[in-house]
Amino acid sequence: MTHAESAPPPNADRWERVDFSPAGMTAPERTEDTAEALAWMVYAAGAQQGQSYLYWVQLKAIGEYLDIALAEVAEAVSDGQDQRTLFDPYTVTIAEIGALFAVPQRRASQLLAQAESASQRLSKTAELLRKGSISPEIFTTVVDRTDIVVDRELIDAIDDDLSEGLSGAGHISAKNAEKIADRVVAQHDADAVRRRREKARRRKNVTYRDYAEGMAGISISGDAEEIRLAYEANEDLARAVCPNDPRTLGQRRSAAALAGLRRLPFTCGCPDKSTCTAQLDDAAISERQARIVVHAICQKSTLEGLDEEPAHLDGHGPIDADHVRDLARRPDAIVRDLNLDDLTATADDPGDRQNPATHQGPAAHQEPATDHAPAADPAPDQQQKSEASETDGDSSPHGRAKPACEHPRPDNFTDPSNEHPREDAHPDQANQEDQEDQESHPRETVELDAQSNNRHAESGHRHPAKKRLTRTALPSDPYRPTAALDALIRGLFPTCTVPGCPRPSYRCELDHVEEFNQICPASGGPTCICNISPKCKFHHLLKTHLGARRPEDGWVDDQWWNEDGELWTGVTLSFGITVETRAANQWLFPQLAGLCCSHQGPAPPANPGPAPPDHPQAGGRSAGGGLQATTEYKHAWRRAQRARLAADRRRIDREGGPPPF
Repeated sequence: MTHAESAPPPNADRWERVDFSPAGMTAPERTEDTAEALAWMVYAAGAQQGQSYLYWVQLKAIGEYLDIALAEVAEAVSDGQDQRTLFDPYTVTIAEIGALFAVPQRRASQLLAQAESASQRLSKTAELLRKGSISPEIFTTVVDRTDIVVDRELIDAIDDDLSEGLSGAGHISAKNAEKIADRVVAQHDADAVRRRREKARRRKNVTYRDYAEGMAGISISGDAEEIRLAYEANEDLARAVCPNDPRTLGQRRSAAALAGLRRLPFTCGCPDKSTCTAQLDDAAISERQARIVVHAICQKSTLEGLDEEPAHLDGHGPIDADHVRDLARRPDAIVRDLNLDDLTATADDPGDRQNPATHQGPAAHQEPATDHAPAADPAPDQQQKSEASETDGDSSPHGRAKPACEHPRPDNFTDPSNEHPREDAHPDQANQEDQEDQESHPRETVELDAQSNNRHAESGHRHPAKKRLTRTALPSDPYRPTAALDALIRGLFPTCTVPGCPRPSYRCELDHVEEFNQICPASGGPTCICNISPKCKFHHLLKTHLGARRPEDGWVDDQWWNEDGELWTGVTLSFGITVETRAANQWLFPQLAGLCCSHQGPAPPANPGPAPPDHPQAGGRSAGGGLQATTEYKHAWRRAQRARLAADRRRIDREGGPPPF
């Protein structure tokens, strides 16, 4: 290739003189107050989008360089020139990229592969990178996960579905993008996925690595479900010590794993064994570890071998159809149906238009799960099913006396004074009590019953004959979701719903987005698919307590169900940017397109009213109403914000296009 006489070296100082204001990036003025601090975060978000565009420009330039190099070789061949050279254009380009960017050859090869994908294989997905809709990390990830496909027609189809899936997923992490890419590839080229899995299984190994300061590490690779079970078993041991053990959780994990590998007993590290309450005897360990579960969710037709649709493995992500069928055939697997009819009634039945916060209907039509489960150790969701069945015959249809409510919810269809039925749910739940962390179940494979509503999923959106979700809370306790709703929510949201958090949903707490009112359920957030989401303990506590004294300093989470049966969550951060994410496993539940709930309707105008005086730092009451009044104002303020956000979404839908964030 002919080189320029003398290209000037890159000069980083030139970027300081670039005007970014046409891209909406204006540096805040120096005021050293809260407004400036928040404005800098908005500026940082704009810079992140700019990085995506510049990365696309970099890949385009690399691709153009390679095209010219290949064209020169082709021209030389056509002219009959001798081409007996030691290095081909690809090798030379990789070497030059490595030298120019000071990166190893492996990274230079990745950049070249991404440049080719941006111009040829995944051009539509690369367009999202150019627009700043996805990050460089996401593009890098999806290029790597789709490189096993070689068929040109399949690549084009994958690019179409991948670009649509990424653009419609909302604000996601690179890990979630990887799961989308894996699912799309599995749907289009199951054979390639099988080949990749077999290749990966041949790489199972245990490796050793030295670290500094006299430390070393062992890495074990194996099937995802086996590694997950082994990790959870080790985690159980590490947490079974008494409170007086001085070691950190990480130290206990290390000690438990090493003890297991060496067939040595794992003991508590407390100094006084006479007061030790650790439960580390063989019987206690066996009892707890027998309750460890790994959940997998798939369509019933997949288990029966009627299709090759991928499944979802809890804590891992999409797995191919062969993998989930292998799981179902394990002797320790339990297969249960999740039938969405257990949650529904016919939408045109006026008797079923009830406020789920006060009446959920009977829950006795759920599939019996105890046929396959050990009788002495039912799973928590089985316990919930048993409880629902026992209370179904209660003389009170709700399992408790209905309190008098001065302020019924606007979505209460039983209230004749209601003039504002809601179209989508905008709840604001800082839960007043935590759901138990559901970490102990018998091992199972959960299977989705795909028979009842597939015709709706196949025929498109906005179906006239939708079924209404009404049986979503336990009749005995409207705060608690039924086992079917619990499984559905954790299946739809595979992780904590705060963007970027990888905590698996089965190790999260179920949170009412709009706060449930324990005193008057009809005036609080409903226990419904439109208002329940998993949050890890950290983000649950952060949502509940951040902004406790001043709501404007906290986060506002939101959740809504659009007319296409898609469930979305959103978080408005303290500096005003709202990030929205579609339920990651929406693809697993096409039946949702044929369902609706009683909380879908335009939100009424909302005004939180005047703020009460600050309550004392230590809690308690003051002349203005104290902690209770402050909490009620926070909840009302959040409701007002959700109503505003819902109005913004409707306006954006009318105008045709989302904002940058």
